[in-house]
Amino acid sequence: MAQPTPFTTPVGRLVAGSLYKPNVTDAEGRPLLIKSGPNINQPRKDYFFALAVPKGAEATHGGFGWMATPWGAIIRAAGEAFLPHATQLPTFAWKVKDGDSQVPNKRGKKPADQEGWAGHWVLMFSSGFAPKCFTLIGQPTGSPAAFDQADAINLGDYVQVAGSTGGNGAQQQPGVFVNHNMVCLVGYGERIVVGSDVASAGFGGAPLPAGASTTPRGGFTLPAIPGAPAGPAVPALPVPAASTPAQLPPALPVVPNPAFLQPPAPVRKLTAAANGASYEQLRANGWTDELLIANGLMLAA
Repeated sequence: MAQPTPFTTPVGRLVAGSLYKPNVTDAEGRPLLIKSGPNINQPRKDYFFALAVPKGAEATHGGFGWMATPWGAIIRAAGEAFLPHATQLPTFAWKVKDGDSQVPNKRGKKPADQEGWAGHWVLMFSSGFAPKCFTLIGQPTGSPAAFDQADAINLGDYVQVAGSTGGNGAQQQPGVFVNHNMVCLVGYGERIVVGSDVASAGFGGAPLPAGASTTPRGGFTLPAIPGAPAGPAVPALPVPAASTPAQLPPALPVVPNPAFLQPPAPVRKLTAAANGASYEQLRANGWTDELLIANGLMLAA
């Protein structure tokens, strides 16, 4: 296999992947494995990211116009050094995508619909090692400084990439590899968020169910009766003043009268949804036994 050919990209924008977090599975969730050599079938890591480079006049040549750019000519030469008729193979993996393409990928996503892709050529970089990171921000021209802070360069930022390319040597799935080596930050851009966006998830907007509180639970607050207008706050129950033995009346004997004995009161067990209020307080605020049971504030007898 021929030695890889080094090249450096123009300034582009990071639109996919990560400089810091490797992939350990493929698109179908299967573990990534070494395909050849003494460590064949051993687990491997893949540091992948995509760089969107603005199109120029070469875009008039269609989806393969990138081959007319200085960096594109290097990738094309690497592919043709591997297979001279590479440009005639529709399935040859060039690792460059047309950001304006309307052809869906294996996941059903069109390149033109992905943020930052339209109007660009998108280079797919990968390597088994994380790239070395540098920055030109705040540095003299041509004197980049090491930029080793974790997650310091993110999707949406503008960078240049120093990498290499060559034929992949695979006859069944021919193509080129495009490896990264160094990434240099030249400007910050609007962050590109990949995955679920919490702002569009639709949280909130529904009434709280019985028993839910927007303040930490402690003490109690009487729950509102369903369908009833909000009433005045329940005043705190007064604490009786302490009495001394001299103030207490003398105890009188109690003689039960069988004629006035009543059957035992039913057992009423409130749930946590009552928020600590007593049965008497709830009744005083308009709750009936039926409402308490129907709304889960009390267990049925």
